[in-house]
Amino acid sequence: MKKLILCFLLFNIILGCSSTKTTIADNHPIHSLVSSKSYQFTADWANPMVTQSLTAISNSGLIPPGSNISRINLAGNSNYLKMDEDSISAILPYYGERQSGGGYGASSGIEFNGIPKDYQQIFDIKSSTYSINFTINNSIEQYFIRMTIFPNKSTTVTVNSNNRNSIRYDGEIEEIK
Repeated sequence: MKKLILCFLLFNIILGCSSTKTTIADNHPIHSLVSSKSYQFTADWANPMVTQSLTAISNSGLIPPGSNISRINLAGNSNYLKMDEDSISAILPYYGERQSGGGYGASSGIEFNGIPKDYQQIFDIKSSTYSINFTINNSIEQYFIRMTIFPNKSTTVTVNSNNRNSIRYDGEIEEIK
């Protein structure tokens, strides 16, 4: 009788472990959000590349309260990066150095709206994170975007440009309703 109970318990443990692994991988909570391609990122913090010019600005007291030169609080600052079907749009504040002029009437922030090129969406099973990479242009410059979406929906967006130093934003994504 003891052998029968022991075999039954061992069988249930083995069966339970194998089914749990596939369920977690297939039904992860961020799968549906990312695969819907209908979400919006809102940044809470901007993390610019620290340079001598930004240090001089910080020393003059122009950085918002509660911030430092390497981490700027964006509370109260309207910003977004929105994915809607195949189109991506963004309005993000920029803190950093620009290598070439933007021209008359050009935005000082990072702004684009259009269909991205070289779009990649990769799910890492070990860390349960999504990496989304794409390139997109506006009328003046080209942006290289890398988004890392974590299981709790916190997100990191890194923006590289052909005219500006890179900057990273920390925030969260949510579904567009």
